[in-house]
Amino acid sequence: MAEPVAGSGTERSPPVVRLLQELEALDRAYSLGHHGRWSGARRAELVDGCLQELFGAAEPAGGVALVALGGYGRGALSPGSDIDLLVVHDGANAERVAALAEGLLYPLWDAGLRVGHAVRTASECLAIASERLDVTTAMLDGRPLAGDGAVWSSAREPILESVRADPRAFADRLTDDAAARAERHGAVSSLLEPDLKDGTGGLRDAQALGWLEAAIGATLEDAGLLRPSERDVVAGAEEFLVRVRSALHLETGRPAHRLLLELQPMIASAMGFEDEPGLIAVDGLMRSVFEHARQLEHVRSSVFDRFLRGAAGALRVDPTPAGVLRAFAVSARAGEVLSPASLDAVDAATVPVEVEWTEDVREAFLELLRTGPAAAPAFEVLDRLGLLARYLPAWTRVRCRPQRDPYHRSSVDVHLLETFANASRLIDEGDDDVLAARAIEGISDRDGLLLGSMLHDIGKTGEGNHVPAGARIARTTVDRIGLPDPTSDLVVFLVTEHLLLSDTATRRDLDDDELVLGVAARVGAPERLAALYLLTIADARATGSLAWTPWRATLVRELVAKVQRVLERGDAGADTAERVAERSQAVRAALHAQVPEAVDGFLRRMPVGYLLGVPPERIAEQFALVAPPIGAEEVRSVSVPGSRPGTHAVTVVAADRPGLLSLIAGALSLARLSILSAQVFTTEDGVAVDLFEVEGAFEPQIREERWREFRTTLRRAIEGRVSLEHRVRERRRHYPVRRVDIAVRVSVDNEASDFFTVIEVDAPDRIGLLFDVTSALAEQGLDVHVAKVATYGEHVVDAFYVRDDLGRRLEDPARIAELDHALRERLQGSSG
Repeated sequence: MAEPVAGSGTERSPPVVRLLQELEALDRAYSLGHHGRWSGARRAELVDGCLQELFGAAEPAGGVALVALGGYGRGALSPGSDIDLLVVHDGANAERVAALAEGLLYPLWDAGLRVGHAVRTASECLAIASERLDVTTAMLDGRPLAGDGAVWSSAREPILESVRADPRAFADRLTDDAAARAERHGAVSSLLEPDLKDGTGGLRDAQALGWLEAAIGATLEDAGLLRPSERDVVAGAEEFLVRVRSALHLETGRPAHRLLLELQPMIASAMGFEDEPGLIAVDGLMRSVFEHARQLEHVRSSVFDRFLRGAAGALRVDPTPAGVLRAFAVSARAGEVLSPASLDAVDAATVPVEVEWTEDVREAFLELLRTGPAAAPAFEVLDRLGLLARYLPAWTRVRCRPQRDPYHRSSVDVHLLETFANASRLIDEGDDDVLAARAIEGISDRDGLLLGSMLHDIGKTGEGNHVPAGARIARTTVDRIGLPDPTSDLVVFLVTEHLLLSDTATRRDLDDDELVLGVAARVGAPERLAALYLLTIADARATGSLAWTPWRATLVRELVAKVQRVLERGDAGADTAERVAERSQAVRAALHAQVPEAVDGFLRRMPVGYLLGVPPERIAEQFALVAPPIGAEEVRSVSVPGSRPGTHAVTVVAADRPGLLSLIAGALSLARLSILSAQVFTTEDGVAVDLFEVEGAFEPQIREERWREFRTTLRRAIEGRVSLEHRVRERRRHYPVRRVDIAVRVSVDNEASDFFTVIEVDAPDRIGLLFDVTSALAEQGLDVHVAKVATYGEHVVDAFYVRDDLGRRLEDPARIAELDHALRERLQGSSG
């Protein structure tokens, strides 16, 4: 539709004045929390009356018709939606038609109404519809308002005939469109900021069912594609989502479709959601959005699958708890879509509210569990039918539960099933990761790994730390199922320790032998390590791209390799020396063109953590930067492409000094570079070698002048010629951060290392965050030995190994309290 243009400024016509008054009165009903389809239909009726009056006043001759399209054509007009109009004519008098269109549109535009319009002949309608799916569907939804009905029929009928001539081709186009929408907008059924209109499970899915119905020329029920209960589900979901979208429009005053985090409390309150034990009002809203969207997404997908692929004949379903599970196992193994008749048979089965786990039920459940990744959608259907929680009561509290953290992209239950599918896929298909392939070979208890992956976050019930809660729930669940002890113990171990590898690898110094021995003691056996590593991979891949970057994967692999050697040999120190020797040889091979004595001297200077933590080929690239002697105020830096598109790996070399990391972080921030990760090293002769992964904070492309700005600013800061504190504060003021619900957390740990105090900082990301933290550390007289910096969207988790100016851990409670206060004051006081 064409964009509205500026109005003519003429006095408002009486029909439009009445329309505005009637719409205002209608919208006041929203205060009762009932603004949905009924009001959308009433809104459409009011607009109909206004347009029909305007059309009649224009005294049009024959050969022209006024048509409502899109949502307005369906008779469901949300408060902020466009009034989409088509003026279709026979081509006899273009000037008269243009004048008519202006007479209709300008009064509406002058009144501030959003109106999209097109003026076309019947042949133009057909030509455009043949190229564009959105025009075809708009014409299918078209509804004549006034004028020559024959002209409208001459425009719509050829389009309808072309669709009905090959409904499968049309259904394929709708399916491709659904996939494209999923790629662009994600799923309404799980995303924390869903697009209610275009996301999968959103209003477009309900509309797609109507378009398919128009294409086949019969109701979906008569065609055997839709069950009556599914029709009820679609109607309920559409009604609820329309209400939420209407609330968005009215509360924001704009045609919003995306339910943003900052808007959710307002919408939850307007729709009458209230806080409940373990579920705050805003999560109650999102849980309802997820539930309705999930049902709508599933029905749309099932109907199109049945139409395009055909459904298997009705399975014989033994109407018992075990029989239902076996029916789903048979379907999953065959890769088939359950027919409506099969689902009716499942509905008719006798499944108690709380299933008793007999041997028959247990074996049927394990049979389904073992069918591989295809079991995940089978569990989804069981959940949609309200049956999964009857087998696993703990599922009730995690289903459709939002996860308000920066890592996860899905609701808790969706994440659990995605992790389960990933673990199944790893076992069935293998992996390019050599360490993962070896772990797969070491798995003998597949059931324990799969069930552990399905339950690993089962403790996310909105009440306290989810790990100990999850361990208790997992123990109750496996005991209830009646699994044998080795399998039960493995499940509980995986739920208890599912964060061990990822958290340790990204927040702790992996060159600390005591740390590695401690992890090995918690794991206990090579097979458990193999299962935990596979769960870590499956969990991270289900969480999102931020959770399994090459940097994180490398750190986790390094930790797993070290723990594996301890479990196999029982000696961490000897293994470290062996690995340093191996890495040194690899570096020498990469630097074969250099003078051997210079390479040996370089290797002697570099810390163990650098040699073990940086790939040999990257060490070789940095040799020329690090090897030559460096002046007291000299700065060397180089940037190369990072681990993923749009990122850059930056190496900075300078004479070490107190607060150097803070100066580098500040200079990067002033050059509008966002720090994603950081590793800091110091050579034997006091040279800092700091490695960063960065991306453009506002502009994705980083040109040479940005790097030049960074180097100049850092050099001036080292020379004491510029105040970074003031400049970072000014830069932050011009780029206010988005408000996110992430609390600032500071922890000081003297148990994690024998020689250093470990400080962890969790905080919402913003310009200059690392600068703020490291400045506070420098002001407290603390030297950073190791830094693990990781950014996950809007959330930053930083860990620093520090010592005081005398090389000691921070033991004094008063100093620890002072440091805690300084960090919190800096982070909270600079948040704007």
